[in-house]
Amino acid sequence: MIEVYLFVDPACTKCLAAEKEVNRITDELNCKVCLRYIPFNSLSSINEAKQHHLNPYQMTIDYKAALYQGCKKGRRFLQLIQELTLVEHQAYSDDLVYKAALAVKLDLSMFKEDRLSPILKETIQSDRELVQEMGINDHGNLVMFDCQSNGHGLLVEKVDYSQLTKIFNHIIKRKSLEKFKATPNLRVL
Repeated sequence: MIEVYLFVDPACTKCLAAEKEVNRITDELNCKVCLRYIPFNSLSSINEAKQHHLNPYQMTIDYKAALYQGCKKGRRFLQLIQELTLVEHQAYSDDLVYKAALAVKLDLSMFKEDRLSPILKETIQSDRELVQEMGINDHGNLVMFDCQSNGHGLLVEKVDYSQLTKIFNHIIKRKSLEKFKATPNLRVL
């Protein structure tokens, strides 16, 4: 299994593009990938958020609340909110958030309750600590780990489809060679 952490700012169009690239690659792979978006609000994207009349912190809270109903649903919710606000220029509001929640099939009453949970602030704080631990300096960075290897993680600072495809294929190829070497030789009698 490959673990992938993509550090995103919910109010950033570049992050939305990076999310789509990473989703596309992980969907094409023949191995198990654990994909996690880690919200990371940076100072550089605050201006973009202001232009779109967005509140990146509230977007992070809403994304985290959606995650309580499943990682895939949470990621789809975040991307839909980003599409609606950053691409279609709709105003970020509770109505828009609730429509998006219903569109990705979240339980709306549970989502509303989770949005207000004090635990969300703790998870956001733990994400901030993860950002610091991994030495992330900018949103759109990606860190990947091969869970079957004792090696260190790999930091990719600019998400690029062809570069990531090569990296993933290298990891997968190495795994299949290791698996092949571990198989005892067969003899034909």
